[in-house]
Amino acid sequence: MVVAHIIGKGAPELVRFWGEPPLVREPDITLFGIARLDPPEQELLSRSPLRHVNASDIQARGAAASATDALNHLHADSREFVLHLDLDVIAQEEFPPVVVPGSGGLSFEDVRAALKVILGHKNLVGLDIAQYNPGKDSNGDGGKKLVDLLVESLSARIETPTASSNEPAAQPEESSAGTTA
Repeated sequence: MVVAHIIGKGAPELVRFWGEPPLVREPDITLFGIARLDPPEQELLSRSPLRHVNASDIQARGAAASATDALNHLHADSREFVLHLDLDVIAQEEFPPVVVPGSGGLSFEDVRAALKVILGHKNLVGLDIAQYNPGKDSNGDGGKKLVDLLVESLSARIETPTASSNEPAAQPEESSAGTTA
């Protein structure tokens, strides 16, 4: 779990890369859309204050409502945050060109609905995308689908600013990190 490095529990050479660990406090992270964990990851989560939302819970409750809850947990209205999107949260049946594909993840529409909520938030200050594997996308369909999703999601943020987006973002003492993992 890459997040282990930023919370100070990963490989020593990576944990200390930016200075004194942790880079981000565990309670300031939400793992959103978890469908598959290996035993060490399960153990870490069982002992950690990291909040995590399973894909099955998101599917049962709805992606937009679940994303709103995750933002509330991160105190996103009062602090800036970063979204890290691991594409392997999407079920391989709908998006196979990822590094570690698997069944049981979120649908592409679940990800679209969650992104609409998260990317529209006034305090989002960064977005990174991980796990796309062009070697598993010989005709480029997955890449096109991903680019279309990002253009749609980010265009909506630019074209339709929310009423609260005219307010300056809160200036927190520390930023939180959110993730769709």
